[in-house]
Amino acid sequence: MWLVLAACFSQCVAQTQYFEVLTYRGPSQCTRCQCLNQNSALCRELREGFFMREKGCQDGKICTNCAFGNGTAPTTCQCENPPFSVPAQYNEACGMGKECAQGEGICFRPCMTFLHITSCPVDYCQWNTLTLLCEDRAPDLPTVYWRETSTGATVQEKATEVIQRTEPADAYFPMSFAAFRKSAEGFRIEGVLIENITQPEALFLQLDTDIDGKLSVGEFARIGDVFQALRNAVLETRVAQEAVRRLQSVPKQQATPEVCNARNPRQYYCSFDSDCKQDCKACGWKSATDRAFSICVQPSPEVCHADGGQVFCPSDEQCHPPGDCSNCVDRTIVDHAQHVCLALWWDPQPLTEWTNWVCRWRNKVGMPCQNDQDCIYGMRRCLDGACMPFQPYNANQTCESDFDCPHLGFYCPSDPTGGQNPYWVQYCRAQREEDMTCAEDRECQPGMRCNVGEPQPRCRKLFSLEIGALAAEDVFCQFGWRDRDGKCAPPAQSKQAGRSCDTDLDCATTDETGRTGSCTCKAWWDKDDPKYCMPVAGDYSRHQEALRNYLWFRASNCGNFWTEKECLRIFGNQAMRLKLAVECETQQLSGGPYGPPEECGIVDNERFGDRCAMMNALM
Repeated sequence: MWLVLAACFSQCVAQTQYFEVLTYRGPSQCTRCQCLNQNSALCRELREGFFMREKGCQDGKICTNCAFGNGTAPTTCQCENPPFSVPAQYNEACGMGKECAQGEGICFRPCMTFLHITSCPVDYCQWNTLTLLCEDRAPDLPTVYWRETSTGATVQEKATEVIQRTEPADAYFPMSFAAFRKSAEGFRIEGVLIENITQPEALFLQLDTDIDGKLSVGEFARIGDVFQALRNAVLETRVAQEAVRRLQSVPKQQATPEVCNARNPRQYYCSFDSDCKQDCKACGWKSATDRAFSICVQPSPEVCHADGGQVFCPSDEQCHPPGDCSNCVDRTIVDHAQHVCLALWWDPQPLTEWTNWVCRWRNKVGMPCQNDQDCIYGMRRCLDGACMPFQPYNANQTCESDFDCPHLGFYCPSDPTGGQNPYWVQYCRAQREEDMTCAEDRECQPGMRCNVGEPQPRCRKLFSLEIGALAAEDVFCQFGWRDRDGKCAPPAQSKQAGRSCDTDLDCATTDETGRTGSCTCKAWWDKDDPKYCMPVAGDYSRHQEALRNYLWFRASNCGNFWTEKECLRIFGNQAMRLKLAVECETQQLSGGPYGPPEECGIVDNERFGDRCAMMNALM
């Protein structure tokens, strides 16, 4: 009885704890969290940036039956049974009600055929919260970096250029604080980094007049006035600072297979009329030849391949000439690994014919494969268990993108003259060596990036630049740290790691120039302060050894063109252990993990997982 009372008491405490929700939302405001009562009809109540009340679902149910809110009304969700589906294995047909089992590939089909939010793939689809339908995802638009405005232009001209580049407006607005802050990275006014003039939150609040946490087109149009005010502030307060530039047919007779085989020329036994055929195409649907037993059999990829290297066409269920699927209706491409004719599997848009929906991968060159259909770049061939790239410097194999080239050490540069050179051949070329000039990371070899922080950007190895050198990112510096002016510096330590904060200014470090750490929201905030100071370079052991190991592994095995998600999928636990080692150390230095109480019943490692426990589970 005492245990029951104790459990009830803990739930009551969670429900009666003081819970304040602010009227207006700040740009970096954290979401207040609270456990819902287990008797509640809801499993989640969310108003982004304001509050989230949540509980775990029981009996295998999931919290996905949602009525989505807007800026003022919260999203409310109820528990429901997971959508019913039959698991499909690799190369098996898939579709509505039949989904690919984990590790058996993906079912690349039109977005409208995914009927539940949990099955709607995020790679090329998005869930419309108004229509509750899975739709094609809008193309990712490039970030409009303010630093890429014209050199020598006035701040008002820069502002005008920024506004013009945020077109179409429907794609960029309303603009979130995260997108706003990303755009401002590296922007300088009178040679001074904008983050050294004012905090991004303060800049955002100057524009967000209705304080709804997003910028409209009209609000963003005032950016010119803000730039001018910041320029005036720099000119007024500049005493001894220097501007720093920062630049990314035979007659019938009684026959047997043996009799047919003994005839000259050789014939094949057809079981339908017990006769010998010179060509099995005269034997109904047993139109393929089994030369080993001199009989006519039903065509299949294996049978067709054994019969002189032919390929099987699923459209007419016939064998076609070796390497030729041109007469196979709707399936004109040869998958040499499967010896079968397929529809164009590498098209970026899903095929609309349901007969083409099968579980398979969409892998880049260098990634493991089972058949040609798993490879969508380069030669689109699976040889020795890997997707094959184009051969570098081969004029007969011109590339269209970097993904067509070997994933380690090569890329696909376009004509530097913009099409003016008639002799230019666009084939795969070696990526640039250290110290060579560059404009983007893709031009540099694995383990290097393009340091756009230098006046003339060059390829630099990670953790290679000495103290005093200009660097675009901390990872360029030997000690993994830059001062507030963007120069490599001795590794600073945080004076407030793991302690509460309101803004980055509260996260003081030992950096001599006054660069601060980052003030971050807790993953679950139900009491005390919402934010804490993240550790900085000098706080990590052995000069960030865990981070160096992880970045080296990704560079040497995955190159520049595999995403982190792809690298983790291909190398599994080997890569995940290295990633979790970095996150575990960060968690320990930050005083985490910050997860929901046990009485909430929430199990979600992606959002609230204990990184150290997850790492130890893989050991």
